[in-house]
Amino acid sequence: MLVTGKPGLRRALGASLGLPLCLSKMNFCELKIRVFLFILAAALLLPAVALAAQPNIKASAAILMDAKTGQILYEKKAHNKLAPASTTKILTAIIAIESGRLDEEVTISARAAGTAGSSMHLQIGQKILLRELITGLLLRSGNDAAVAIAEYLSGSVENFVISMNSKAQELGAYNSHFRNPHGLTAAGHYSSAFDLAWLARYAMLNPVFAEIVSTRQTNIDWLDTKGREHDQQLRNTNKLLWMLEDANGVKTGTTGEAGPCLVSSATRDNQKLIAVVLHDHTRWVDSMQLLNWGFSNFRLFEYASQGEILTVLPVERGLKPVVDAVSADEAALVVAVDQYGAATVEVELQQTIKAPVYQGQKIGEIIFFVNGKAMKTTDIIAGQEVEERTPARLLLNHLTGWFKKLSAWGLI
Repeated sequence: MLVTGKPGLRRALGASLGLPLCLSKMNFCELKIRVFLFILAAALLLPAVALAAQPNIKASAAILMDAKTGQILYEKKAHNKLAPASTTKILTAIIAIESGRLDEEVTISARAAGTAGSSMHLQIGQKILLRELITGLLLRSGNDAAVAIAEYLSGSVENFVISMNSKAQELGAYNSHFRNPHGLTAAGHYSSAFDLAWLARYAMLNPVFAEIVSTRQTNIDWLDTKGREHDQQLRNTNKLLWMLEDANGVKTGTTGEAGPCLVSSATRDNQKLIAVVLHDHTRWVDSMQLLNWGFSNFRLFEYASQGEILTVLPVERGLKPVVDAVSADEAALVVAVDQYGAATVEVELQQTIKAPVYQGQKIGEIIFFVNGKAMKTTDIIAGQEVEERTPARLLLNHLTGWFKKLSAWGLI
């Protein structure tokens, strides 16, 4: 089964055309007709726009990435290994948030309180919630908070660093290696513009992280060493939150070796972009240039979200009659605005599928094209397991059903 159409128009034009967002109850004929309408509407509504020249970025390394798809829209030495300074704290924060221990109380050690550089001004013996340490870590860029988090979660900074490097590898930040949780200069502590964007892309999916890094300033409950409570004001070091209306993150960093660094994020309409500039003395201007250039010259077309049910397929000889056809990943593509009219999507899907069917089994593809050239493929997978209808399986299910009834009646 082949269906063609314009990527993302179910999102971009669906409301104006009165189209449903869910295709689970739509038959293939209806799908083909509606996708044809998408093409027609796009051609009428969205004329081509010329792509502007790339911005002149002064950073030693930089990248602009679409957050939804991970597509790179601009790069400059993006995979070079460089000192990341406090942008390191993106990884520290997401590990802490994912620990699930946000409301636990942390006692500050002498090592944490004595950490050099940017600080929350923690005191030895002070008690503070892990959530508030993470807030200070990301807003005020507290190196003392980083050490306190590491010690509390892993027993020592050294053990926490092992977790950091393991997490970085797990997420695909292969040009990164961390020696501490804060980013102060250390031999063998490095990352890349790409890796930092990739880590930020992952971290921004977490609502706790996203909320903290988008906050300009806040107050936290503060217990001093004598147990007296008062408010501590934390102001975000990321000036881009005031300078760019669409900005919503992420993290600054500055050391002598790294120079000024910035991982930034902004959202406009349905698109979120992540920019990274490393060793950049014009980091605010360059980051705004990158983000505005990206929004002006690229558009995100979403055909289906990860896990979205596209339709259902009949299952031959299955214990269940149908199986959900699910998008395995984000079925979306970023296209230059002057190529919008040349972008199409094809859905290749079987008419039926034979049992047994395994959950996650590939059963089709969503293919994005620009000017007839395939640019991206997203798998369509089975949403559930469907066992084959065999005499043995039918008998077993029948007997199992009777045993459940007898057990419910207290007879066995």
